[in-house]
Amino acid sequence: MSFQSPHSTQSTPIQQQAQYAQLTQPAAVLAGRGLVKYYGEVVGLAGVDVAVQSGEALAVMGPSGNGKTTLLHVLAGILTPDQGEVWLAGERVDQLGDAARTVLRRRRLGFVFQDNQLLAELPADENVALPLMVDGISRRDAVGRARTMLAQVGLSAEVGRRPGELSGGQAQRVAIARALVGEPQVVFADEPTGALDATTGAQVIDLLVGAATHRGAAVVVVTHDDAVAARCNRILRIVDGRVSDR
Repeated sequence: MSFQSPHSTQSTPIQQQAQYAQLTQPAAVLAGRGLVKYYGEVVGLAGVDVAVQSGEALAVMGPSGNGKTTLLHVLAGILTPDQGEVWLAGERVDQLGDAARTVLRRRRLGFVFQDNQLLAELPADENVALPLMVDGISRRDAVGRARTMLAQVGLSAEVGRRPGELSGGQAQRVAIARALVGEPQVVFADEPTGALDATTGAQVIDLLVGAATHRGAAVVVVTHDDAVAARCNRILRIVDGRVSDR
């Protein structure tokens, strides 16, 4: 099982920048080119091209097990593609080592998950401040920035509450604040409304897309929900690991 890729040969940094410029539209901040990913004999991605502009929200849709989350993980540098290229603001991400990709995710990307992944023992402000403190910012400054961000998502009164004291919608607002506090270039969201009722889910996705794109960040949302996708600028459908018009 093999996919032939014209991009597998080594190129100089100048050539790579030219390739990126050819691949993307002028304002594209994130791009994948010819992305292929295998899981043993199973093809997760079968040659996907995608580009997302700054300030744009892209919904990734398709049947379960057809490559949506794999694409998100490859674009975010969590997984490396077996073939193809990933670019973030002109930097070739897939060629970075594990440590460099970890720093890139912490400093330049934000993440929102279906189950929010907040730390139960920490209050809201410290949950939001945590990635800043991990990156070396003092606790005082990090918490101050976190409280400002929580105010912007409508949670000024909940800064001291722990996740167990928050509603599902409030907890996802904390997760959104955590994703945005580092001023990321791209925010990735994997089924961010999957555990919420329709009304709360609509409020959460509107907040996520509005707050991120207002700051000039791109948003990539994996979702099964047509109502969530409708709140994005564009839809990319993945079927059998390929971009599809179905």
